[in-house]
Amino acid sequence: MISDKSQKTSMENFLDSYLQDLLAMSDKDVLNDIEPASLKAEALRMLESAKTIAGKQRLAAARERMASVPRTVSERLQNVSIAEARAYLKKAANDPRFTLAARELSEMSDEDVITLYQQICLLEEPDGNNSGGA
Repeated sequence: MISDKSQKTSMENFLDSYLQDLLAMSDKDVLNDIEPASLKAEALRMLESAKTIAGKQRLAAARERMASVPRTVSERLQNVSIAEARAYLKKAANDPRFTLAARELSEMSDEDVITLYQQICLLEEPDGNNSGGA
């Protein structure tokens, strides 16, 4: 705070006098005859409650953000044929971003092809969680 009283606002003067009163009070007066251990326990309960509420709010906000995300990638992943997935993986095998060269695409089961296709599509999806992008 500013040391010159003439330049202080009335709020600063009030806060200074309030602080001086608090500093002059004994611990017993400040605690109002309440045991410090019980005050500490109550403060910890309040903190835990606040953490729980904040966690629930963050979860609700995250769910809301997820609900608003376009479902284009997930729709594309679900509605792909085996032929499209194999053709896509054949192209991806020549892409330096992916290490598919050692895989024999013709020997992979349809389920493995779809799984690999989905994984690569998710890697290419631009979002806040990765720096990928096709």
